[in-house]
Amino acid sequence: MSETYSKDALGYYQILGVNFDADDAQIKINYRERAKQWHPDHNPSEEAKENFQKLSVAYDIINDEDKRLAYDLLCSAYPKEKFPAMFALKVYKNRKGQFDLNVRAVSLWNVVGKLVTAERKKTDEVCNNQEALREVFKSSAKNWLLGWWSPQAFVYNIQAIGANFNNIGTNAKENYQLLVHNALAYEQDNKKDFAFMSALQAGNYADAYQRSLLQKYMEKLSVKPQLKLRPWNYLNLKLVQLIIPLVIVLLSLIPFSVKVVSEKDLLSYFDKKQEISYHQEVQFQTGGTMADDMVVGKIINIPVDVTDSSKLVHLAGDQKIMYGPADDFDVLKQLKSGATVRVTGISPDEIWYRVMLDDGQMGFIRKKMVKAGIGNEIPYGSQIYKKP
Repeated sequence: MSETYSKDALGYYQILGVNFDADDAQIKINYRERAKQWHPDHNPSEEAKENFQKLSVAYDIINDEDKRLAYDLLCSAYPKEKFPAMFALKVYKNRKGQFDLNVRAVSLWNVVGKLVTAERKKTDEVCNNQEALREVFKSSAKNWLLGWWSPQAFVYNIQAIGANFNNIGTNAKENYQLLVHNALAYEQDNKKDFAFMSALQAGNYADAYQRSLLQKYMEKLSVKPQLKLRPWNYLNLKLVQLIIPLVIVLLSLIPFSVKVVSEKDLLSYFDKKQEISYHQEVQFQTGGTMADDMVVGKIINIPVDVTDSSKLVHLAGDQKIMYGPADDFDVLKQLKSGATVRVTGISPDEIWYRVMLDDGQMGFIRKKMVKAGIGNEIPYGSQIYKKP
C-alpha cells in the first residue's frame, strides 16, 4: 500500500524536536533543553504553561518504549483527525458483539433511485467472512433492485456495482487500521494471544515501514499463540454479487424455455442429491413460525408445540451446539451436561438433531449426544417449554 499516513500524527516528535528514529539519549537531551525554555518558573509568558504541558505529554509517550511503539503503530494507521484515545481502545467485534480474530473492514456503496434524484451512500462494515457474505449480498440486491429509478441513479448505480465488485479484498488501508487498532486494544485487555494474531494479520496489508513496526510489536509481546484462523474467501464475496443479475437473466429466459421444471422434477433431484440449501423455518402448532437466516443442509421439520414435553431432550455431557449439521460448522454455543433443549428437526440420515435453545436460537447436535426427557431444570423465561 502507498504511504498515506504521518509518522507523527499528533506532533510528539516535532514538539521534542527529534526525528521519529531518535535514540533515548537524544530524546532526553532535547526534552531538558525545551523544559528549561518553557518551564513556567523560568518563562512567565502566557504560552509557556501550555507548551510545557504539551512537552511533558510528548516526553511521557516518546521516552517510554512501549508507549512509543503503540504511538508509532497508531500513527501508521490513523490520520490526526481520526486518531483514537491511545489508552482507552475498544476492540472492534463482529456483528454479534463477539471477539473475533476474523473481522475485516468491508466498504460498500449503496444507491437508491428516487425518480428524479438519487441517494448514494458508502458504508464501512466490520464483520467476519460469514457476516460479510450476507452484507455484500444485501448491498448487491439493494443496488440491483432499487438503484436504477432515475437518470442520475442509473449512472451512480453502474459505478457502485463496479466498485463493490472490484474493491472486495483491496481496501488495505482500512484493514490495516482495523487490525492494528484491535491488536493494541486486545493487549490493553490482557489478551496477548489475540493481540499477536491481529498484528500478524495486519502484516498482510502493510508496507515495509509498517511491517517493521509490527515485527517489533510481536517480538515485544513474547507469545507463541496456537490459534487457528480461517482465511477469508474473497472469491465468494465477488460471486455472491452475481446472484441477483443471474436470477434476472434466468427469469427473462423463462418464457423462451422449452421445458418448465416441475415440482416433481425438483423433488426427484433433491431425493437423489440428499441436500438442499435454504433459509430454515420452524413451524409452531399454535400457528406461528420462527425463521433463521442460517443456511444449512436438508432437515426434516418437526412442528413445535411448546407445551409438549415429549420432544425435550437433555445433553449426555458437556456439548457444543453447532451452526449447521456437520462438525466443520462454527460453534453456536457450548452447553453443560444435563442442559435441556427441544428437538425441532432431524437430518435425513438421522445423525443430527436441530434443536431450539432457551433463548430461541436454533443449532445442531448429534443425536447420540442427547438423552430423552428433561435434564436440568428449565430456566425461567425459556422458549423451549411452557407448562400446559
